[in-house]
Amino acid sequence: MRLTPALVRDALAGLPSAPSPWLPILQQDPRAAAVAIPIRFAPEPVVIAILRSATLREHAGQVAFPGGKAEPEDRDLYATALREMDEEVGLVGAELLGRLTPTPVYNGRYLIHPYVVTVPEGRAPEVRSPEIARILELPLAAWLRGDQPLRGVLVPWQGSRLFVPHFELEGCVLYGASAVIFHELITRLADALGVTLPSPRLQEALPWGDREPV
Repeated sequence: MRLTPALVRDALAGLPSAPSPWLPILQQDPRAAAVAIPIRFAPEPVVIAILRSATLREHAGQVAFPGGKAEPEDRDLYATALREMDEEVGLVGAELLGRLTPTPVYNGRYLIHPYVVTVPEGRAPEVRSPEIARILELPLAAWLRGDQPLRGVLVPWQGSRLFVPHFELEGCVLYGASAVIFHELITRLADALGVTLPSPRLQEALPWGDREPV
């Protein structure tokens, strides 16, 4: 299984192809936010994520991707994602590979626009913000091969039940809108590789407990 920037670019071509099914939860006039999904391709393809500090007032102790709210000086949302990635983990010179579906957070206050980018060769992420506890690596091949199981819960939604994925890694859990975004990336890459993902392991207990699953 060989993931290359060209394969990822082809896998994401034409996206987003349909709106997120979660759009109805958006509040009136939601604020735009953007995240970078940085992929380092060597020696093994991994996505760079962050664990937010447990002392934050919002999103404490959550796994997320580098990103944040759009600011007036940002030329566009891609510029927002690049600025936040530099401020949080010090990655500059990234190349855009494609976009994923804009996804609202659970409370409906933000619509997150995800941009998949390369980590420039020879550069390594570093913690640059006191809001970050540590940097995490999500090994793409582990989920694409089925070495790591896909997990999720079914939540009531508009008269039916909607699958909500989550991912366990390094003693943490990636959940909420970030997990929905990462699940879309895994699914698109599997399609491009001709790989059939294993059926997700469903569980009753919510991995985020009584927190708000943003």
